[in-house]
Amino acid sequence: MSKKYTHQALVDAVASDMDSKAASIEFKVPASTIRQHRREPTLKIRAGRSSYLNSNEESHLVSLLQLLPEYGFDVTKNLALQLAAEYFESLEFTTQPGSKWLNSFVKRHSDDIIWKKQ
Repeated sequence: MSKKYTHQALVDAVASDMDSKAASIEFKVPASTIRQHRREPTLKIRAGRSSYLNSNEESHLVSLLQLLPEYGFDVTKNLALQLAAEYFESLEFTTQPGSKWLNSFVKRHSDDIIWKKQ
């Protein structure tokens, strides 16, 4: 299910003095989302799931993939997934990156990496 509200609408809804149901109608944010953020003030107001990699780890993986063409390798999705799996293993992650993770990664870094179409 896609998110149909803006980040600012969520911030405003959580900060409002209205009850969650009224704020939900006013700001078009689900009442349960408003209640969750009010119950847990330390919860970051952001969209989507948490990422496997933090920004430094993801930047490192991007820089590795950017180097490949300099050494004569085409950056394909299969190669990126293989390198990501090895990188996850080196970070001692118990999960492995899958096709959904890879598709999101490609979208985030379509301008940063020269991708070879398969």
